[in-house]
Amino acid sequence: MEESWDEVAWESEGQMKEWYVEYIAIVNEQKYHHMTILYGEDIEEAQRSLLHEVRRAYSSTDRIDITVVKMKETGNDSNDDLFEGIFVP
Repeated sequence: MEESWDEVAWESEGQMKEWYVEYIAIVNEQKYHHMTILYGEDIEEAQRSLLHEVRRAYSSTDRIDITVVKMKETGNDSNDDLFEGIFVP
């Protein structure tokens, strides 16, 4: 007997987090400074996402040296008062 939509037990995986990553890529002796936002449940998954992004960006080369300058989970600390009277949507 098949389960109905209501009877399916949904496995709740960890919540995806947003990660700010700043890194320097050295490719063919050229230095490129990058900043990006990646998603992952933990820092290891964010690092895997970074690896995939770097491989996509520099697919034509064999050697890529990466230095991570900063990797941190982003927060939601917006202060709307800083934009009062300055920004009009």
